[in-house]
Amino acid sequence: MENKEQAPRSKWFGRGIYGSKDVPIRVLDGVIAALIAATLLLIVYFTVNGGFEVTFDTLGGSEVAAQEIRQYGAHLQEPEAPYKPGYNFQGWFIEEAGEERRWDFSIDKVGGDLVLYAKWTPAEVAVKFDLSGGTGEDGETELAPLMVTFGEKYGELPVPQKEGSTFTGWEYSGSMITADTVVQMTGEHVLTAVWK
Repeated sequence: MENKEQAPRSKWFGRGIYGSKDVPIRVLDGVIAALIAATLLLIVYFTVNGGFEVTFDTLGGSEVAAQEIRQYGAHLQEPEAPYKPGYNFQGWFIEEAGEERRWDFSIDKVGGDLVLYAKWTPAEVAVKFDLSGGTGEDGETELAPLMVTFGEKYGELPVPQKEGSTFTGWEYSGSMITADTVVQMTGEHVLTAVWK
């Protein structure tokens, strides 16, 4: 029986993944390893530096910090409601004006950089009256509070009576308040009757 000596196989070449061609396996392994390492580096880079920024424009209200969202399709964490004197906060909206759509923090997902806008409505403010010794038109010694809207006119104000005196108007903090005066106070306040 003849013992044929087989030619030694090369350490550098072998049967490749392409079937009939010999390819340098170690070089191919190196290329694959480099691709895997580059992919991992890109994943780490975008995890650390990537993502989306969501900013909150309060349109004159108190500041709300921006949020960094790392993942496409993630939910936002609802921030604490901002504050704006004389206004009630109505929520966050995708558009500043026009066809406004409210952002629903339990359903809506982030798909890119985003700006959400605060929506405000003027607050209703209670106005009380100090009659300064006078009475209401029907003889009452106290008048019911009047609800007015911040940024709008007071509208019709009561006209009290006082025996021996003439009512000249209502005063607040040294200024006369009339039906055409725009409400500037952001909370409950008292108008005082002025007599002469």
